[in-house]
Amino acid sequence: MQSKFWLSGVVHVFVIGLLAGCASTGPTDNPIRRSLTWFSYLGGDDLRASCQPGSPERYRFIYNARADEQIRTYDIIVNPSGAPPGAPSAGGRLESHVITNGDLDRLSVVDPLRPWRGEEAEISISAADVAALRSALAASGFDQPAPRGAFLRSDDFYWIVSACRDGVFRFNAYSRDMPSFQAIRFDAPLYAIDPLTAQVAVNPPRELHLGPFLSAQQMSRLAPGMYGPPPWQVQVGENGLKTGLFE
Repeated sequence: MQSKFWLSGVVHVFVIGLLAGCASTGPTDNPIRRSLTWFSYLGGDDLRASCQPGSPERYRFIYNARADEQIRTYDIIVNPSGAPPGAPSAGGRLESHVITNGDLDRLSVVDPLRPWRGEEAEISISAADVAALRSALAASGFDQPAPRGAFLRSDDFYWIVSACRDGVFRFNAYSRDMPSFQAIRFDAPLYAIDPLTAQVAVNPPRELHLGPFLSAQQMSRLAPGMYGPPPWQVQVGENGLKTGLFE
């Protein structure tokens, strides 16, 4: 019989008071480091910090498919083509992760954190793949202003996208209840190039009847047999996530 616990999410909330001071350095399969830097990673802080003229073109896509069910992340760095601006790129590298419930049947003395590492893949992608993602981002309204003030709940479905292009950092977010969520076009090309799509089925968005956030937090704490954390949320700023904790 399998024993499953959402420990990676538990650690997220356990260290919530420390998150503001823990900066992300990029994706990781270490569940403790991931938890300490999760909000910074969500906001693309490391991309923003390194984004300047001459920096590589980089993209980060994060799909929160109810955090206690599944989170998928995609980090892409585009290879410099050495060609004039506007010319096709030479492709790039994709690092993807899928985080689900910790499976204690995978516990190992050699690697005690294995149940909560999730699945990871790293592959080369072609110039055509990069071009398809750029086009899909444009069709998804990525360059429109981010929904400033919107709250993104961990118990809901949303996408966060950040990028460094031509030395300029850009951020946007799409929550299930926004019209822009229905207009997303970048998910299909991401799933098509990610080898983890075949390994771990995508948790598709579905209609939810979520109560007020504070009520959902309270109910999760009182639910019998509840081992995971209560829901958490982040708030969208002008071109990133607002810092601090939000109720």
